Amino acid sequence: MSGSRRKVPPPIPVVGGNQGSGEESREDELRAWEENQRKLREQQAAAAAPVLVSVPAPSSPPAATAPTVQPTAVAEPMAVAQPEPAEAGGYLPMPEFTEPESADPADRLEYYSRGILAVQYAARANHERAEQQKLIGLGLRLRAVKEEELHKTAGFDTFGDLTEARFGIKKHQANNIIRVLGVAQALENITTQELKERPLRVLVPILDTHGAEAVQKTWVEASRHGNVTDKALRDAANFLGYGPPKELQSAEEEKTRQQPAPGPSESLRAVERIRTLAERDPARARREAEELESAVRELLEELAGNLE
Repeated sequence: MSGSRRKVPPPIPVVGGNQGSGEESREDELRAWEENQRKLREQQAAAAAPVLVSVPAPSSPPAATAPTVQPTAVAEPMAVAQPEPAEAGGYLPMPEFTEPESADPADRLEYYSRGILAVQYAARANHERAEQQKLIGLGLRLRAVKEEELHKTAGFDTFGDLTEARFGIKKHQANNIIRVLGVAQALENITTQELKERPLRVLVPILDTHGAEAVQKTWVEASRHGNVTDKALRDAANFLGYGPPKELQSAEEEKTRQQPAPGPSESLRAVERIRTLAERDPARARREAEELESAVRELLEELAGNLE
């Protein structure tokens, strides 16, 4: 029912207006009036009550609201981008051969010239990287053989006898490679240059005292000035504060240093003897000089090899 519709009061029957109708007629009228009033009240109450909208129950439970995944949209595991095998180890891939688009001879010569230079550059870089990895690879294996004393298994008296007989590596060379192994490992991730054993000796005490990071900083500082030599590494270490402190000479050492030098040493006398021999037999003198030079060089390497 509309709320703006005016309520009309029901007609009230006049009771007792007709004395000739009888008592039963009056009671029927009253019951009819009361029944009409009851129905009217029920209708008004129903109109005032909130209207409930019946919603039909679904025949089956609603499906999940997740979006349907199309076959082309199925997420597959993301493939990890793998670098080129050559670059992964610090090596450069060789440039592929291609022909220039230009037909002009001058342009074609320029194109091929750039390719030749690129191949030469890659070859040099890969050679240096290979020498670096060779030093590390040898060091790891030589150290293992020495620490496990495997020369005894092969019937050799010493570690040096084994390395020289089987691999052509003298004992002092093997010991030097083992000595600089930790330095080479600290540097292999910051440079692809060839790591020569002799300059790396400067960094061994820095590694032992200050660690791998100090070795890397020293190398980077030395490389800023061009070719990395043992002197450049030593200067860089002193600049960064990693070099050993300079020991001041005592008064006794200074006095000893100022004393007149003794006569010619035995080595100098050997040189003078060969020089005298050259006046009589130049060919023999040359052979002896070369032998002396080879012996001196080997001795210097042994003294620098920290042999046991």
